[in-house]
Amino acid sequence: MIIRDPYEVLGVKKTATDEEIKKAYRALAKKFHPDLNPNNKDMEPRFKEISASYKQIENKEARQKFEKGIHEEHSTESPKKTRTYSNDFQEDGGRYAYHFDGDADDLFKNFFSDRGAGNADLPGKDHLFSLEIDLKDAIHGIEREVTLGEGKRLRIKIPAGIENKEKLRIKNQGGKGIGKGQPGDAYIEIKIRPSSFFKINESNLEIEIPISIDEAVNGATIKVPTIDGTIMMKIPPNVNTGTKLRIKEKGMPIKGKSRGDQIVIIKISLPVKIDFEFKEFIKNWTKNNPYNPRERNEDHGI
Repeated sequence: MIIRDPYEVLGVKKTATDEEIKKAYRALAKKFHPDLNPNNKDMEPRFKEISASYKQIENKEARQKFEKGIHEEHSTESPKKTRTYSNDFQEDGGRYAYHFDGDADDLFKNFFSDRGAGNADLPGKDHLFSLEIDLKDAIHGIEREVTLGEGKRLRIKIPAGIENKEKLRIKNQGGKGIGKGQPGDAYIEIKIRPSSFFKINESNLEIEIPISIDEAVNGATIKVPTIDGTIMMKIPPNVNTGTKLRIKEKGMPIKGKSRGDQIVIIKISLPVKIDFEFKEFIKNWTKNNPYNPRERNEDHGI
């Protein structure tokens, strides 16, 4: 059976987002599920059509293939390829809240294999947890103990280079299955705690370092913190506030490569207290060496 236009079946526009498409699919799946309409034989093919349509446009990659005409035909036979889906037809749990691995037709078979007996073997629902870690731990990796449902504690290994909001999957540690159904999975969403020193900019780490007027004019070698510890860094003479200096491979891990860089942003800092002698020296020096630091902006009418 070749499905109709999946956008038409799901009742969404072609500009719909992944979340809007998923929301429409869930609503229709609830409405037309055969178990919720036991006296209507038209529900089964309608439900299958909805599931097949969702497969065609469930994400950007699928939609690109569909627009190019590379979409598959879906028949009542089991498809050759298996893909992974995660669907919560009922947000607060219950018989039709589940996670399943496989195609829509596989899901359909699981639901109706035991209908005559009045029950079904359903996988348990996936559970989502969150865990905060420091930036240093995200870069180098760490082992942490987490508490899952019903107070169960597990020690997990967080890999080096994990990204903010990336999820770790722990198989069979989610909700209990129904009948002979397997337990769901637990997903740990990693949240990287903001650093008081470093700012993440793609694969680089940025840090602002204050220097004195003497160091800015004459140059210096100063201590600079990195995520791996303190190092000595050479500041060249005649630097300005905003000057960026690079320390190679002291940034975020890059998959398949080494690491990004650390960018040191210079900030010239005046003394807390400035005496009369220093003020007079600056005035006299400026008279003999006048310059306008805003000249470039004024040339552009800023």
